[in-house]
Amino acid sequence: MSAKRPLHVGMVAYAHYFTDARIKNYVDALLDEGATVDVFALGKETGARRDGNLFVNSLDTKYQGDSTATYVALQAMFLLKALWHLLVGSFHQKYDVVHVHNMPNILTLAALPLKLFGTRVILDVHDTMPEAYATKFGFALESVPIRVLVQEELLSAACAEKVITTNVMHKEVLVGHGIATDKIDLILNVGNRKIFKPRPHDANSSELWLGYHGTIAKRLGVLLIVDALALLKVECPNLRFLCVGEGDDLEDMKRRAEAHGVARMIEWKPFTSVELLPEALRKVQVGIIGNQRETELKRNFMLPVKMLEYAAMEIPTIVPRLKIIERYFDESSAFFYTPDDSRDLAETIRTIYNDRAHISARIEGLKRFNNEYNWDVMADRYMHIINELVSR
Repeated sequence: MSAKRPLHVGMVAYAHYFTDARIKNYVDALLDEGATVDVFALGKETGARRDGNLFVNSLDTKYQGDSTATYVALQAMFLLKALWHLLVGSFHQKYDVVHVHNMPNILTLAALPLKLFGTRVILDVHDTMPEAYATKFGFALESVPIRVLVQEELLSAACAEKVITTNVMHKEVLVGHGIATDKIDLILNVGNRKIFKPRPHDANSSELWLGYHGTIAKRLGVLLIVDALALLKVECPNLRFLCVGEGDDLEDMKRRAEAHGVARMIEWKPFTSVELLPEALRKVQVGIIGNQRETELKRNFMLPVKMLEYAAMEIPTIVPRLKIIERYFDESSAFFYTPDDSRDLAETIRTIYNDRAHISARIEGLKRFNNEYNWDVMADRYMHIINELVSR
């Protein structure tokens, strides 16, 4: 490492640290290089804990509700808390880098005073915020609220020396907003092979277990999955679905499952820590994702994290044919269906159910994907960015 002393890095995220694989992967990479890392994020309860070189301070709990005003106010309070804790932490030892995760982007303001003392700032764009909010709340991309969010993004990026994002199409969107292309680097949300490991595939099982984990939200197409199961409940009696996650639309999903008579086919599990996720998913033979075409029409190019985690475990995924997914996967490594089409999704599931050899064929494609895109490669890229910033 280029620094004479161990690096001191601050992580700021309005997200639950213990269930956010991307943030934990960065922390893991830093700790492997001997850095000291202070994380300021959300938790199931507020409070701080220290484990060797890692200090985690949960400044708040996640808001559960639909009041936009309350949500914005809580984010503003979190920003002020993060600012205070970064200042206090810097008195003990200067932060070499503060790594800020969106959303919101404006959390980079929490690190602004530290730049006066030489601290470098990274803005990590998990999702492009204007497009994500346009999708979530139904705004047109040209509307005033979305244009305001573009300006918020530009201001936040101006506070940072480096912007990191998750895929090549996110980078194209950020450049389109006005951020310089040479300021942006790519680090994919691939699964950490210390946690997400390949496992044997049981081709002879009578049951076919589909799996979904993450946020339960209608905009992510979870109801489409239920509709597809309903079309198959008679002819595929050993079809099962494991749903691991929580979200505002979980109860709606459960009610739809009851109404369609497929509740018996589904096993529900709550969110779990990243480290325990592979065990929670041990039944899953094929992942399934319902992302809607509207996300793409709003230029909200989400490469699903769950798909990348399944890929690391060599579990193929059933996915909608969206541009961002096709940039990284093809017919040799994934099962594609027409977006928003429950009948085509059901037909894809039926094909796999009737011939499990399709799963084995996709596993070979996933091995090729993992050779190119894996966390070891991404961690090296991240540490190169960190050391380059510190050496300036």
